[in-house]
This record gives sequence, structure tokens and C-alpha cells, in this order.
Amino acid sequence: MRSLKGLSIALAMAAAATAQNCNVAPATRTFSNRADFIASFYYVMGNHLFDLTAQVPLSISQINTWTYDSGIGNPPVPNQVGNQAVVDVYTCLTTRLGNETLNPATPGSPWTLLGSGTITIVATPGESAIVFNPPLAFPAGSYGVALNYQQPTSGTNPGQLHCLGKNPNPTPNAVSDQFLTFSNDGIQATAWTGIGTDSPNLRFTYTPDPTAAHYTTLGAGCYFRPQAFFENFPNGLAVPDLANTTQTWINLGPNYAVVPGGTPFVTPTSPSITTAAPGASSSGNWDDAISAPITLPFTFPYPGGSTSSITISSNGSVFLDAVTNGAYAVTGASYGSVSSFRDGPARISAYYHDLDPVGGTGSGTIHYDVQPGSQAVTITWNNVIEWGVPAAVNSMQITLDSAGNVNIAYGSLGNQSASNDAYFGFTRGNGATLPPAIDLSASLPYTSGDGSIPPILGMDARPVLGTTPNIITSNITPGTILQVLAAGDTLLPGPVDLGFIGMPGCLLQMNAIILLSGVIDIPTNTFIQPLSIPNDPLLQNAQLVFQAAPLTGGLNSLGLLLSNGICTRIGL
Repeated sequence: MRSLKGLSIALAMAAAATAQNCNVAPATRTFSNRADFIASFYYVMGNHLFDLTAQVPLSISQINTWTYDSGIGNPPVPNQVGNQAVVDVYTCLTTRLGNETLNPATPGSPWTLLGSGTITIVATPGESAIVFNPPLAFPAGSYGVALNYQQPTSGTNPGQLHCLGKNPNPTPNAVSDQFLTFSNDGIQATAWTGIGTDSPNLRFTYTPDPTAAHYTTLGAGCYFRPQAFFENFPNGLAVPDLANTTQTWINLGPNYAVVPGGTPFVTPTSPSITTAAPGASSSGNWDDAISAPITLPFTFPYPGGSTSSITISSNGSVFLDAVTNGAYAVTGASYGSVSSFRDGPARISAYYHDLDPVGGTGSGTIHYDVQPGSQAVTITWNNVIEWGVPAAVNSMQITLDSAGNVNIAYGSLGNQSASNDAYFGFTRGNGATLPPAIDLSASLPYTSGDGSIPPILGMDARPVLGTTPNIITSNITPGTILQVLAAGDTLLPGPVDLGFIGMPGCLLQMNAIILLSGVIDIPTNTFIQPLSIPNDPLLQNAQLVFQAAPLTGGLNSLGLLLSNGICTRIGL
């Protein structure tokens, strides 16, 4: 087989390379209860509660959270930036559920003081760190945990602390890495009262037991070409460079070509859709609201899909679907996190941030117009102010045509509220992979990706003596039938680009002793290879390395892709 022959040649050329090692103690690492910090509201901060399971003994030196104490908000909170406070950490056996109201000071309470740290308040969207010296020591096991926040007693405006959290709680189920599992999180405004609802933002810095078995990922596979693209505009007084510009997105099928110029902004004369009630809202009015689904006079194709219905968001986006969910996660603004842009419905965002078209508190109008001939529709936000900032006036216009092309025209733009990032761009939504943010004005003409996403190699458990973890290749391109899994014990001193055998941009991380081939599980586009590890002490600290090569045609001349590499250290 030509593909396997080419891979074998590349592996042979790498065989003499000087080895690197991962058979060392696991490094200090971070773990977050969600990939991106997310804000829905700010909360008085009494306790942060959660359950924690440690697979091996852990030492936690720092926990970051997202405070909201920099003189902002509605009503504004006092500015306590730079203030410090004590955070006491309590644990109970197994779970916090059912123990939330049992104050540690009450006789018979299951909570015991594990240790204390010091939090330093940082202005949003920076993270406020709780530093523990000495670190918190968690033996292997399952615990309920309470972070009990005391108030600063000195500094600027000392008093009650606040945090940004997520509503509704997006992590009622467990999230894990290879050493710990986090679940059942919640926020108590008053410590030891109520069960604790919604979800705090927490990021742990910890060190596993030095004897622990572990695995490490190496590099990235080929090819990373997401169809989405976006630009992030942090808040500030400067006028965004999209203001008073136009752009055209040409639908190429799998992607968009974005070029400057196009139809300029035209003030609409139709009635505002805000004269009627919104289709759904998290506020009860047109602030943080969406229209009822609108049936298009044509089917609109876009990279990765098509739709015959759209839904207009008051916050500067058009959803490419019939959306009826009025939850804040769908209707609200981003406030510093790209997660709602990534995880919500597919959308085109002209300028996604916190807009207020409600008369009395805000101003401006929103319009939907079908163009003559019914082969294009135009959605307009006209003179809509940023929520709470009358000086930040926003006018933008999206036109969609039956060929799938997009024209976006801008008038004035503004984004001044603290931590109120604005987003521009396109996403297929529903968790589809995003590329890094771009500066669109500096990138024109710009061509988005064709949707190619590299295969991902991982494990479902640590490589512990006497166990059988699975090595899993996921994210395999649909239609791929076979793959090769390369296994060995040596890492290369640096990745090798396999362009010389027809795989440009595919980086080899290791040499191989064994090539295992197998059939892809078509329904899930995954490949699972069990790794049976004997319970033999002589294997303690042994190193094994792996890299997957699905036989995917059409993306390079050899017809192979590469995953990232993984390097394992066998142990306890």
C-alpha cells in the first residue's frame, strides 16, 4: 500500500534521532471547570461549592476565580481592586450535596478546615488568584469542597466581595482531566445558607503525586482549517475599525472569501420589529431578546449548512436557524467570553455585544426587509445604543442573498462598558471549533477555512500498571475507513514536517516500533485501541509514544493525515 510505505520510510528516517523523555514526574498543571470563563451575572460571594475527586494525591497551590469588584455594574459595586482577603477551604467526605447549610462552627458539622489562602482582587476581566502557602494537600479520594470568602478588612472600600458566574449552571455533570474530576458546583451568596446555585468560574493550579502514571499530548495534527472566523473588540473609547466600512462575503461552498467594499449602509424605512413583542427574551423585553423565527423567501446556504429560517438577536447577530430559546446563554451578550458565540446556534455576527433597543432605557430600531425580487433580505440595527452607554451608538446591516453571499455595512459603532467584549464573524455554532481571533481589517482579502479539522489522539484513563486504558483517535474526517496507529518508545528532538513524502504541514513527533492498522468506527468516526498494561513492577516509569495516521484522501498527495502525538509514562 503506497500510503503505509511512505509512512514507514519517514519513520525509518527518524529512527536514529536523539530521544526525548516523558517518563518523569508529572508537571504542575491547570484545570478549569469550563474551557472559557463565562459571565451571565454578578453574585455576592459567600461560598463557592463543588465536589472534587482526586485519582492520586494532589497539591493545590492556587485557585483563580473571576471577581467583580472594580467599581462597575448596575448597580455599581465598590472598587476594591488590590484589596486582599482570606479564603478558608473546608472539605467533607464524598460530596457537598446535602451539607451546604451545615456551618463548620456547628457541633457535628461534617466540614473540616483543610487550609487557608489569600485572594487579591483584580479588575474584570482579569482573574483574581487565591494563593495557598502551604499548598492544599488532597489525598486520593472524593470530597465536597467549600471556598469560604471572607471580606477584606483594609484597602480601598473594603467590604463584601462579588464574583461573575454562569446561569444556568452549565456543568451539573462531571468534568475531568486525567487526575481529577470536578462536579456539582454552585454559588452561595450567604455562606452556609441555601444549596448554592449557578456556577462559579474556577481554575486550579495543582501538582500530582510524583510517582503517578500520566500521559502528555504533543503538537497538533493536520489540518486545522475551521470554517468559522471572528474578531474580538475589547471595550474602550476608541472607535472600532469596522465603523463606516463595508465588506462582502463570497460563498465558495466550503468557506467564505471576505473582500472589502460592497453596498453601503442604507437607513431602513420599514417599521421596527421592536414595536411588537420579542419572540423570546431573558429580560422580558427587547433587551437581550430574539425575534420570532423568520421564514426566508429562499434557502440560504452557508459553509457547513443551510437554512430556510433565521432569528434576529437584539445583540447584533443573525442566527441561521429557527431559535426559540429565551435563556440568557442564547439571548445575552458575551461579556468577555467567546463561549456563547462558539456554543450557541450558527450565526453571523455583525457586532455582537450588549445592545439595548428598548425605549426608556435604550434607543434605536431593528428591521427586517425583503429586497425586490425576493432574492435577498436585509437585517438592520439602526442607532441602537450599548446598554447603559448612550454615547455608544451602533448601526450595522447584514444582507443575505439566495446564493449564500453576505454583505455587511456599518455606520457608527461603540463598545465602552467594562468587560463587554464585542465579536464579529461567522460560526457554525453548537460547539464547532473556532480558530484564533483575527484582525479582519488587516487580513483583507481573507479566505476562511474549508472545515478540515485534524484527528485527535487521546486516552480515556491514565496508563496505570495492571489496567487497560483505551487509546482513542477522534475527530476523524467522515468517510475515512482505515487508520494506522504508530507505537514506539522514542520521541523526536523536534517535530518533522512530512512534506517530503507528500504530507506538507503534517508533523511527525515520534519513531515507531509497531504499526497497527484497523477499521474506523463509522457512526462515531473514532478508532479505539486498548492498551493492556501488565501488573509488572519492572514497567514502572516505562515510556510509550503513539501517533495516529487515518487514511483520509483529498487533503494531501499521500492520502494520510496525522494526529497529535501522546507520550505515556506507565506507573501507579
